[in-house]
Amino acid sequence: MAGIRVQHPTARSARFTVVESDRPYPKPYQCPAPEFGGCGTTHLFKTHHLNLDETGAVIISDALYEKIKGLLVLNQFSETNVVARPPTMGVGIGVPVPGSGSWGNIPVIRGQS
Repeated sequence: MAGIRVQHPTARSARFTVVESDRPYPKPYQCPAPEFGGCGTTHLFKTHHLNLDETGAVIISDALYEKIKGLLVLNQFSETNVVARPPTMGVGIGVPVPGSGSWGNIPVIRGQS
């Protein structure tokens, strides 16, 4: 499955949340703290957490891209390229690797929905 690299013009090394406000959860979901891969808030709607690298880019699956393309544009993301063989992409909370600093005290940016 291909992936799509999108980039934000100003956000760097942050976790950016994108909310599908037309997809409510059956009950509120308490998201884990940033150090565990979440954003630490309670979600009422389907929320995607995009971990932006130091250039403001992230690769998402082509299927997810099609679902949230409008929200990405609303939040100033632009498509930079298609990635034919992206690294393994997962759904859900990732497991931090000890000593890697992969989660830590990452800034969380809440996007518009």
